[in-house]
Amino acid sequence: MLSLILFGCGEERQTEYTFYEIKLAYDDQENKLAGEMSVNYVNNTGVELNHVCFHLYPNAFREGSNQGVVSLANYNRAYYNGKSYGDIEITSSNYGYSLIGDDENILKVELSSPLAPNEDVNINLEFETTLPEINHRIGVGENTINFGNAVPILCVYENGAFDLNGYNSNGDPFYSEISNYSVKIVFSEKYVIAATGEKVSESVEDGNKVVSFNAEKVRDFVFVLSENFNVISSNVGDTTINYYYYDDENPEKSLQTSVLSVQTFSNLFGDYPYNVLNVVEASFVHGGMEFPNLVLISDNLANYETYTTVIIHEIAHQWWYGVVGNDQFNYGWLDEGLAEFSTALFYDINQEYNTSRSQITLRNQSNYNVFEKIYTSVLGDVDTSFNRALNEFSNEQEYVYTAYVKAYLMHDTLYEFLGEKTYIKCLKYYYKNNMYKTVTPQDMIECFEKVSGKNLQTFFYSWFEDNIIIG
Repeated sequence: MLSLILFGCGEERQTEYTFYEIKLAYDDQENKLAGEMSVNYVNNTGVELNHVCFHLYPNAFREGSNQGVVSLANYNRAYYNGKSYGDIEITSSNYGYSLIGDDENILKVELSSPLAPNEDVNINLEFETTLPEINHRIGVGENTINFGNAVPILCVYENGAFDLNGYNSNGDPFYSEISNYSVKIVFSEKYVIAATGEKVSESVEDGNKVVSFNAEKVRDFVFVLSENFNVISSNVGDTTINYYYYDDENPEKSLQTSVLSVQTFSNLFGDYPYNVLNVVEASFVHGGMEFPNLVLISDNLANYETYTTVIIHEIAHQWWYGVVGNDQFNYGWLDEGLAEFSTALFYDINQEYNTSRSQITLRNQSNYNVFEKIYTSVLGDVDTSFNRALNEFSNEQEYVYTAYVKAYLMHDTLYEFLGEKTYIKCLKYYYKNNMYKTVTPQDMIECFEKVSGKNLQTFFYSWFEDNIIIG
């Protein structure tokens, strides 16, 4: 195990955002990540707090967990060496704590005195995360080691309580607020690293790399290691775009697609506000995954056309989820539908890809109708209402066809109804007025109503409540 030096408490930082200072050391012989975290938590809840809560997402991977991490359909592709387990253990804290939740997936830290609104407190934690062997957000994969959601992260406080929703195999079960990060990572020098934020230093000590990153105004911190990475880069304004790959036979095309995605979405919605974006080919059971300043693109996609589409979709998430955040557990369609429709807008603008929004719409309509007919014939009925939590969908297919396909068709219908110029003006306003915030479906409705001057409540809720016919 690589050794770490424990943080002192230091001076309290008066900042607008919570600040995470983290030191990590990865032992690739044991597949263990040792960590120390000093969190300067700013109480922006508006109420006095006696405790705070953290998500411990790796505990979804522990033996006996009640939280599914992959569907049965994806099981063998994910667990390439057979079933494997991981977890996270809290080994020390400067406050009393307990593990709560069915799978000990929530860390509850008891404060020694009440924390008033706008005040802050330093919480120091030591932990050890064991990575499972799995092609997933977190895990030792066949070609990459992914550290998504590998460290404790604060739960969002809303409606009088901390949000304690756990992991779920349907969709992206994550919900967090904007924070600032300073992270130092120690790992074997044989690896190349891709991470959230800007690299501020790198050195080699006793056969290990020591790399530090700063990330401001992001919702999470993630990194990926691989012995196989090649890296090529380009720039869009002040943003450096890095493409990490190993099997891609068209790396220059993939980088160009990444560049065009940032350019296109910046022009359509508003500027990409960060100085780095890492696009990472990775061992991942699904098509791709969005994280702040970093997106995973699966190395197991059917063809290069699909690979290209996933790059565009995941980069769209930098706007919809990354900057304009939402509760992905309860409103997964809110960012997924917009990322899907943004991808179609990209293809309309960049015609050299020989794909158009109209083609995508026709394909989605056809696929949705086939899905609905099959499920109705087998089950007698199908529920495609929007505003459901991930654990309320009966299976992964029901979630995908609702959150991705049907939500796409809603935006396509709205685009046709309002017209291109008004629709894009609505999204620009939605983005500008909700940067670094979290939104609800009602927030989206109000933005579209304000800019368009139309009453759209009935339109949106007819889609939300499954009262429309898709032809």
